[in-house]
Amino acid sequence: MTNKAAWQTAPDSKTFSIAPGPVPNPSENEVVIKVAYAAVNPVDWKLQETPFDLPYPYIFGTDVAGTITQLGSKVTRFQLGQRVLAHCDGLLTQKKTNNAFQEYATTREILVSPVPEDIPLSNAAVLPLAYSTASAALFHYLGLPYPAIQPVSLGKRILIWGGSSAVGSSAIQLARAAGLDVLATASLGNFEYVEKLGGRAFDYADEGVVGRLLEVLEEGDLVFDAISTPETQGACGEIVGRIGGVLLTTSPVPSVGLPEGVEGVFVNGLAPGLINLDVGDAVWRKYLPEALANGSFVAKPDPFVLKGLESVQEGVDLLKKGVSARKIVIEVDGE
Repeated sequence: MTNKAAWQTAPDSKTFSIAPGPVPNPSENEVVIKVAYAAVNPVDWKLQETPFDLPYPYIFGTDVAGTITQLGSKVTRFQLGQRVLAHCDGLLTQKKTNNAFQEYATTREILVSPVPEDIPLSNAAVLPLAYSTASAALFHYLGLPYPAIQPVSLGKRILIWGGSSAVGSSAIQLARAAGLDVLATASLGNFEYVEKLGGRAFDYADEGVVGRLLEVLEEGDLVFDAISTPETQGACGEIVGRIGGVLLTTSPVPSVGLPEGVEGVFVNGLAPGLINLDVGDAVWRKYLPEALANGSFVAKPDPFVLKGLESVQEGVDLLKKGVSARKIVIEVDGE
């Protein structure tokens, strides 16, 4: 097997070099996927802006969809040639084989789900990191009941700031499947999008949005900031300061800017695969395959597809500029 990858050659490089990639050698609990599509995430441009401690040259990327080409000796849940989506764990494990921007990507079986035939792999590729991050927030950090096809109402609400983002789109659906009522911020143009996913939309640009949300939220309700800029962390922190609880955030929590007494918790998106395997089992092995198959969970946002590993830097740059209710996806070897 030969492989090709988009390499980040040095921590301060702003371009990717296309060169031969590492030869897959899966462990007993890993699978190898022939990558049809790989998605771009904010972590990719953030790694270029503030380099992480990685063994450069390195391969970025966490989200893939494609077909199984190799199975570890203990993997029995999949078959060769099966269509799947997967969350690659290389950012934390630092295995160069276990990243997305290459022709063959490896990851642990617990972070893989089958993809039904009626879902294009380009759409499936938008899910993995966002789905894992939302799952970690709701079920690892908040300890909510695991998602169910027919959930029982908990009589509580959650605010998801950034409902049309990739993480927000998964979080809305998972929160509903856990039995929560969902409030979500979005632009006016994305209200219908958020409401179709199951959230009650609020205009994040409304100067009075915090007050409007506090008219609905009560003590004991929950807050998850799926955007996690200093501005959104400040707004969400103000709300948490009024209703109690913790602020879950997808970026490191600032040392200043949160109200006194408000605790911010940085959500590790790989928690379901590396830390809390009970969550991984519940959301990746049990819930997602059935929910995708029966349509109760949908792959959103829609992909904006760029062709070839040569377009990875273009995708990273586009995402840094900002996209709305879309996710940038690289066609590596499409269907």
